[in-house]
Amino acid sequence: MNRRPEAGGSERPAARPDPPRRSGVQDTAAALSSRVGSFLITLGIQASLAWFLEPAGRGSYAICLLYASLLGMGFRIALDHAGRYAVASGRTSKPEAVWSTMSALLIVSCMAVVAGRLLMETDLPIFAKASRSSFLVALILIPFAAIGHGCVQLLMGMGRIAWMAVTMAAALFAQLLAVLLFVGVLDMGIEGALLAVAADGATRIVFTAIALRQEGVFTRARLKLEHYRLLLSYGLRSYVNRVGNMLNVRIGTLIVAFFATPGEIGIFAAAAGLMSQLLMLPDAITNALFPRVASDENGRPEVVGQAARITGVVAGVGLALLCALAWPIVAVLLSPKFLPAVPLMWIIAPGVFFRATSKILVPYFMGTNRPGVCSWAVGCGVVVNIFALLLLLPVIGLPGAAWAMTLGFVTSSFVLVGAFRRVTGMSLSDTWRPRSEDAAKIKDALRDLRHRGFRRG
Repeated sequence: MNRRPEAGGSERPAARPDPPRRSGVQDTAAALSSRVGSFLITLGIQASLAWFLEPAGRGSYAICLLYASLLGMGFRIALDHAGRYAVASGRTSKPEAVWSTMSALLIVSCMAVVAGRLLMETDLPIFAKASRSSFLVALILIPFAAIGHGCVQLLMGMGRIAWMAVTMAAALFAQLLAVLLFVGVLDMGIEGALLAVAADGATRIVFTAIALRQEGVFTRARLKLEHYRLLLSYGLRSYVNRVGNMLNVRIGTLIVAFFATPGEIGIFAAAAGLMSQLLMLPDAITNALFPRVASDENGRPEVVGQAARITGVVAGVGLALLCALAWPIVAVLLSPKFLPAVPLMWIIAPGVFFRATSKILVPYFMGTNRPGVCSWAVGCGVVVNIFALLLLLPVIGLPGAAWAMTLGFVTSSFVLVGAFRRVTGMSLSDTWRPRSEDAAKIKDALRDLRHRGFRRG
């Protein structure tokens, strides 16, 4: 039996962490139940921002948020994902993984803030799309976002899927309340909307601290250079994947910012943001899959393939409904001023379908110490996205940005599917041919989800 390649080329230790006690269906149902709540809360956030800020303000907010996100993502080099792998694979103890990951994220996020402040001294065209005070407030988000994302990844690595789902839902609810207070009541505009994002990160940190205390992580841990080497090695190999995932969704907004008005930026950002909410479904399933993949010698490729097939069916139905009802949804949810976003949503939908389906394959590569595969896939998608943007945007405007987003998603999906076939030896039919067991799994998940809802009610 082949063993997975290690970061330093040595064989993996024989000892492996105990398998999760909950079944995959239970964890998936727990994650999905929270994701449904998170999805509704996110829609509330998007609606509030749209009605309060209108397209121009929504566009300036999107640019400031993108600025902070790119800085934070660029400097933290996927250290949050590396910490998740460290604790899930048993390469380090839980206290060592937590303390090394959190300290590393704090250091790189501070570096990102300094770099962002220095960059603001330049005259880049992007800084004309919002006030300098808004960009300064955006820099505050970087440490909250970095550590908040790291907390969620550590919970995933420890198999605390249900608590992680609750944490993310609570964080979004805190953000919604902050938007209503800062933007709706106090009329703080873009700055208030950005501070609401900081409330999301702070909530993640608090809820994660509760779980870490239950896990006995708050003990003294002697951090060694090898701990940071592990994080850096894994993080660098996963870096392109992590950054590329965000760029595939937001690179259009970034490039549009150089050519369009804040109102047009707001229209495109609203369309891309609304469609990308459908990716919550594969995110919920990958969260449940990752600890099981990482704790198995072969990575359970058959289980991953089945999850991808099921996700494709559910995502396809959801996208069809969203596209059919796009006009009334946008008019009511975002206001009639955002109706030009509807044709853009229809163009983006096929790309989201391919991305939602293929994203289920990511935990296999991440959990079997092959993050470079994900980086190659997303990197190819980003290159296609950027090339298509530069080619189509000047010719057909915002629809060109939407087509570029779809082409980027399709490209990265094809690379992931091809790599999964090559690494696992499973044929396309073995992976993607529907089976009767798939329907049974969907019924099991729905039944567990329904019972969970009754218990909570």
